[in-house]
Amino acid sequence: MRALICVVIFASTAFAQQATPVIVAEVRSQPLREEFTLVGLTQPRRSTHIASESEGIVHHRPIESGQSVEKGALLYQLSNEPLSASLAEAQADFSLRKATYTRSSELFNREVISEQTLLEDEYELDRARAKLEGLASQVKNLNIRAPLSGHIVQMRTEIGAWVGRGQSVAHLVSTDTMRVIINVPERHVSILKLGTAASVEIAALGGVPHKGRIVAILAEGYAESHTFPVAVEIDNPQGLIRSNMSAEVHLQVQQSPKAILVHKDALIRSADGEMVFLAVEGKAVSTPVQSGLAYSGFVAVEGELKAGDLAVVRGNERLRDGQDVRILRKHQ
Repeated sequence: MRALICVVIFASTAFAQQATPVIVAEVRSQPLREEFTLVGLTQPRRSTHIASESEGIVHHRPIESGQSVEKGALLYQLSNEPLSASLAEAQADFSLRKATYTRSSELFNREVISEQTLLEDEYELDRARAKLEGLASQVKNLNIRAPLSGHIVQMRTEIGAWVGRGQSVAHLVSTDTMRVIINVPERHVSILKLGTAASVEIAALGGVPHKGRIVAILAEGYAESHTFPVAVEIDNPQGLIRSNMSAEVHLQVQQSPKAILVHKDALIRSADGEMVFLAVEGKAVSTPVQSGLAYSGFVAVEGELKAGDLAVVRGNERLRDGQDVRILRKHQ
């Protein structure tokens, strides 16, 4: 009897010594997000080339290039004496036509003049009013003002210079909100959505992350690079971000709503393909897989795996299918 007990103990000890010690990690099932970084340039959300709506000689220019301005700030004051004289003439003509029409109305009510005469005087009054309003608008536009708050990039004319109607006189950018234009690969652009969050880092400003969001995804891309322009918008209340600064944009895109992930060390590559060893009831079970994207130390795979399976991550280098294994611990 003692001999039999010794044989059983010896056999159990020998089995324990033959089992390969391994460390395992649980197979996960979770949505898969791919993180990628692209480099772009900052641009102001609004950039306008201010044009003159009137014409005249620059009489006053209180703003210089490089200054910040508020909406409505005076940029140029033009002088146009013939225009001012025409306005005075139009005012006098309107006053006369108004008095004439008033007198004609009284005479018509007393049946002294015909309706046709009254209509002609009314027409002349409307014509004079339209002419006066047009000239008054032109004189008002001799004062060229900022259409929005922002930063003056360039004042394009000097005192004494003649400015024509439609001529560009200043370049103004609004920097309270900036955009970073990045070129996104075509395999990612279809997954992006307006409003998707992004993190923007600008090395020139210390690399501090700025919260951003996607505000535009262009429909036409670049045939040579197979990329599509995407605009990410960030707030710039202090005006520290300037135009054409280099910026890194970090994005996350969901590749699959539910993916099977194994620890990166569980994946074994050989001439026969890729596989993962599972620890099942003290045995090593080889399972063929096909790897996909890497995510936070794990790799997405396709194969006969499910969440909760125990994949061998240490000691799997020389395992064989069906070999006895002994779990030392789970990888955290």
